[in-house]
Amino acid sequence: MAAGFAWLGGMLVAIFAAIVLTTAIRRVIPGLEAALGLSMFVMGFALHMSGFFRGVGPWPVFIIVAVSHAVAGCAMWQRQKLHGP
Repeated sequence: MAAGFAWLGGMLVAIFAAIVLTTAIRRVIPGLEAALGLSMFVMGFALHMSGFFRGVGPWPVFIIVAVSHAVAGCAMWQRQKLHGP
């Protein structure tokens, strides 16, 4: 049970980090897709280099990066759609 809460908390932090990182990159690169791609690369590289997931393979990093950026991208796209550019 505690491991489930840890994963949920980690995902919420990863979603927040994805939104912040993508927003910061969008200041330089105006396209949402390009900013999300670069943000995914940077976050995946940072998680891989941190060594936190050493010995378990690449899948936990892939899942965290993919899910967090999917939620962040959807939220940012909806906000842009509602409020305009």
